[in-house]
Amino acid sequence: MSGSLSALGTASRTARTARLDRVLPATPDEVWRAWTEPDRLPHWFGPVLEGIPGPDVEYVLEGRGEHGDTIVCRVLAWEPSTRLRMTWRYTGETESELRLDLSPADDGGTRLVLEHVGFGPEADPVDYAAGWHMYTDNLEAHLAGTPGVADSDARWMELMPVYAAASAD
Repeated sequence: MSGSLSALGTASRTARTARLDRVLPATPDEVWRAWTEPDRLPHWFGPVLEGIPGPDVEYVLEGRGEHGDTIVCRVLAWEPSTRLRMTWRYTGETESELRLDLSPADDGGTRLVLEHVGFGPEADPVDYAAGWHMYTDNLEAHLAGTPGVADSDARWMELMPVYAAASAD
């Protein structure tokens, strides 16, 4: 396994949820900016194709893969450096909700609690948990000023069976 499993999240196919709890090497303000600034998102997630993240707005992110998939996000709660809630509609999937909570960690970093809830029947929370683990690895590297995952697809495929085995159901 090429990356850390010390921060393994959880997934439930019954409850239709994915959750990660990770301490990141940056202040809550720096983590917030990495999640919300269009020039920072491509460094760890992907580019903003339309709109600009902000309170009560809709914006579009580039999805994974080579099929032109997109993710339409509508901001529901915007509390800088603390809390972000948004709808999440990946191409071909039912709308779900992404919840991010940021708080100062004891070591000077930031505790990120990421919950992705309300998946439709076509989405697999285990897939999402593995994906969010991989993207959070990239975010952690970006915040630390180091290279992220060299092969995101390989890392995601590596994490999938780990999350499937650890799934609550």
